[in-house]
Amino acid sequence: MDVSPAGLAADLRRLRRGRGAQAARLGDEVGPALRALCGVRDTDSHAAVREKVRTTLRGRSERLPVDLRAVFVAALALDVDVAGKFLGDRERSLAAALHRDVRTVRRRVEEAIDLFAEDAATRVGPPTGDEADHWHVERREALVRLDVPEPQCVERWTMVAERDIGDRVRVAATPPCGPSRAGEGLRVVPFFGVEVAGEQRTPDGRLLLDLRLPHPLHAGQRHECGLVVTTAARGGAHHLYRPERRCESFEVTVRFAAGHVPDAISPVRGSPATDRVTAEERLVVDAVHEAHAAFADLRPGHVYGIRWRPEVPGG
Repeated sequence: MDVSPAGLAADLRRLRRGRGAQAARLGDEVGPALRALCGVRDTDSHAAVREKVRTTLRGRSERLPVDLRAVFVAALALDVDVAGKFLGDRERSLAAALHRDVRTVRRRVEEAIDLFAEDAATRVGPPTGDEADHWHVERREALVRLDVPEPQCVERWTMVAERDIGDRVRVAATPPCGPSRAGEGLRVVPFFGVEVAGEQRTPDGRLLLDLRLPHPLHAGQRHECGLVVTTAARGGAHHLYRPERRCESFEVTVRFAAGHVPDAISPVRGSPATDRVTAEERLVVDAVHEAHAAFADLRPGHVYGIRWRPEVPGG
């Protein structure tokens, strides 16, 4: 669809009010031009809308001059830890940081919004090759290995085409044991059933993969494939999967190194990705040092998996 600069600017000014992109029911605050720009669907949860809006606006704001990008990101509350919960608080924080008065900051915010809208407004729609509306995950299995020199996750996917989708799909890589800084050190190779045709790192550090299938999928067809995700970072203490589309079931196994089994291991079930993850009941580690968890009917924009507390030396 065609998005006008005026329409997009109006939506951005509406978004910056109150808590900005951190609003609890963000989907109700996103106007039509902004929805089109960010690829927001009517079926998206508020958490999914927040992720799409934050990722798109932060990414496209890289084209703004450095000084205007800073006020744009802060005014719209695109960072989770932005100082001040409400617009007035954010403006006063910016004024103090820039050593300017609040009126000057507001003029710069207006300038940033107008410049962003002029640059971003174009013929927008679903990205080429992105078939998020046309397939879902029937089953995802993950084996996380922490008993090898570099943490590794072996993934097995079963996808189902809801319409004809061609031979390309896009998925987000899930780090074996928590995110590394800006996705550093994350490597993905095909295991079976797909070929990695391209990679794209988002401003928030996620790694998006364009996968080539062996043949186009038609409506109702299933396809199984596998990936191996490896990282050089060992500091994380969880494996969390955040589905971006409907997922019927997810099973995860974490294999710990002998002699390095954590003190407490718990499942994470559906906590919003933007909130603090709350662990539930403790999981049992079996005789071969593995912990297991299974989930059904996963909600897009929420997280599922296993977290653990590292063992205390000498404890």
